[in-house]
Amino acid sequence: MGPLSSQLGPESWLRQVLGDQGQTRLPYNNDAKFAVRQHLLDLVSEFPTLVLKQQQYTHTNGSTVQLLMADGTLPMYYQGVKYNIPVSIWLPEAYPRQQPIMYVVPTSDMIIKPQHSFVDPSGMVFSPYLRNWIYGRSNLVDMAQDTSMQFGHDPPLFSKPPNWAPPAQPSSTSQHPDTFLAHNPIHRRSCSNVRPTSLPTSAKLGVKNNLQELFRKSAIAELTKRLQGSLARANDAATADMDKLFEQQAELTRRERDITRGVESIQAERHALEGCVLEMSGKAAALGKWLVENEKKLVSGEVDADTAILPADVLSKQALEGQAEDLALEDTLYSLDKALQNNSLTPELYIKQVRALCGKQFMVRALGRKVANRQDQLRRAYHNAPTAAGSLRRDSVPGPSHVQMPQGDSWTSVGILSNPLTQGR
Repeated sequence: MGPLSSQLGPESWLRQVLGDQGQTRLPYNNDAKFAVRQHLLDLVSEFPTLVLKQQQYTHTNGSTVQLLMADGTLPMYYQGVKYNIPVSIWLPEAYPRQQPIMYVVPTSDMIIKPQHSFVDPSGMVFSPYLRNWIYGRSNLVDMAQDTSMQFGHDPPLFSKPPNWAPPAQPSSTSQHPDTFLAHNPIHRRSCSNVRPTSLPTSAKLGVKNNLQELFRKSAIAELTKRLQGSLARANDAATADMDKLFEQQAELTRRERDITRGVESIQAERHALEGCVLEMSGKAAALGKWLVENEKKLVSGEVDADTAILPADVLSKQALEGQAEDLALEDTLYSLDKALQNNSLTPELYIKQVRALCGKQFMVRALGRKVANRQDQLRRAYHNAPTAAGSLRRDSVPGPSHVQMPQGDSWTSVGILSNPLTQGR
């Protein structure tokens, strides 16, 4: 059977020939037909210059069998110029477990390069990809691409020189199987229907270009390209790692600042607490001393209520007097309210007395407010006073040895008295 019909596409034609169960059925296993079909479709899709056919193949032992093949040309790039290499790719009976059989098919004006690295005199190709064929991983597309690249490194065909005569071949096929393949019309047929671009002559290749040097340069270029790609990927990975490290460094720096501020805050709080502990210890000692001195007086009745609490300074005295006067005015106003309720006082007289007492109470509370503000200023000066040598000493400013006394209904921040227990400080 020749090439596929023009009315059928590759997929339909393969479905037809692989599904044939008659006398012309192909020798492929049923479980391998799907892989055969898919590999051939991928091959002709990637290389449109190949045509699918069903042909009779002759083995080296003389037996013949109908096999599928792809016939046409593969591109080869040599010194920047594209050439078309005529090839035929056969799929043996055990494909894809067995590697395909590939031949270079020179036209009448071409010859196969003598002592080629992977093409024998009969045109059979045994490239590294074919020699290392792996079932389940290898396929026709990768094989064709690899072979095309290998052809570019070492071209298998040359233009036939003038007056060229083929070397003598032994007549016995049993002595040299390649001779049988070389004279097999299936493999050495004319490819006049596929004419590749003229290839360089052997003279030009031998004189102008050293194939080994060309291969070395190509290998160096390929290795350089791969190395550059690897370095680029490594550089991208290193850049990504560095970006992550910079982000981590910024986060650690921020956390370091937060921790430093936290430590400073804790240290300041510790110093403040230590000062409070010292102050409370001093006050506790003074209170203990006062209790020891006055317990006996309390039992014997020698404690004078009028001298138990004394103002420590002029401001404390003013606060105490103002508070006492304010409380007295509060009591007077309360008594007037009761008298009015009991009809002991006329409303006109009640209003007159309340107006007079409230005016006086206002002045007393205003004075108490001024005294409280002044005491607050002195208290802040005491806490903020420096203790270095030659500077203001804290014991020269009235200390916070004050207690807050209850006031009238709205006066709650005046009447600050000194604690008599700390007057000796």
